[in-house]
Amino acid sequence: MRIQDCVILGTITKTHGVDGKVVLNSEINLGTKDFREPIFILFDGLPVPFFIITADQKRPVQFILTLELVPNVDEASRLVGHDVYIPKDDALLQDEFDLSQLVGLVVIDQLQGEIGTCQSVDNVAGNYLLSVSHGKQEVLIPFAEDFIVEFIPEENYLLLDLPEGLLDLN
Repeated sequence: MRIQDCVILGTITKTHGVDGKVVLNSEINLGTKDFREPIFILFDGLPVPFFIITADQKRPVQFILTLELVPNVDEASRLVGHDVYIPKDDALLQDEFDLSQLVGLVVIDQLQGEIGTCQSVDNVAGNYLLSVSHGKQEVLIPFAEDFIVEFIPEENYLLLDLPEGLLDLN
């Protein structure tokens, strides 16, 4: 594997415990990562493959990894500060959704109709909020999978089924 064929997944920031676990900071959710495919860490300019045994989400952008052949804290500490790479064609990247696609979409509620246009998507304590212009005011709507009825970017709208009274909270 050549590093030119990879993208950065994140950075190992510290060790976790004494059994060789490391903390990876990554904007990409590892929930759909195929653990049969390696991640790569650069050593002396060469990508070295490592296989993930477990990946537990600690925070929205932090994962605790157990890596094959990293049995203790001494081995894990050698990885701290290194960037982690995955191949550009990794299936994990295909599953990743870019939230910036929501900006500019018309946001519609099934009961109340058109709410307004999404101006931004904000991450507040690990929760995504849509900032939607509604008349002359801004309303914040939680971007939760349970609320989504239909999302068709080509048609420029996002249809939601919001709980009754949610818009009144703004």
